[in-house]
Amino acid sequence: MQTKVNWFEIPSTDFSRAVKFYETIFDSKLKVEQFGEFPMGIFGGADGNSVGCVIHGEHFVPNPNGPVLYLDASSGLDAVLSRVEAAGGRIVMKKTELPQDIGFIAHFIDTEGNRLALHSLP
Repeated sequence: MQTKVNWFEIPSTDFSRAVKFYETIFDSKLKVEQFGEFPMGIFGGADGNSVGCVIHGEHFVPNPNGPVLYLDASSGLDAVLSRVEAAGGRIVMKKTELPQDIGFIAHFIDTEGNRLALHSLP
């Protein structure tokens, strides 16, 4: 069975700060919406569909030890990484080449304390 990520939620303790961080490193705007009591900063895919969000709420707790999501940085992994620290994050694994010509990855801690990763094709 093949699968893909259908949706992701990145928890935040300071919603505005987290939205600004992701807008800064990806040099794009998130669509801010309210889902019930939860504010969401929504990431859009290349096709215009929503793919995930930054979210804030009682049960959404940032954590550097949970599952690691790999966000697409095909637009330029070096450019995205160059904005992480200036936006308040921290790089914890520098750009690393994957075997068999499947691209590059890097890990970072966002402003909320979550560990996330980036992937780009060669």
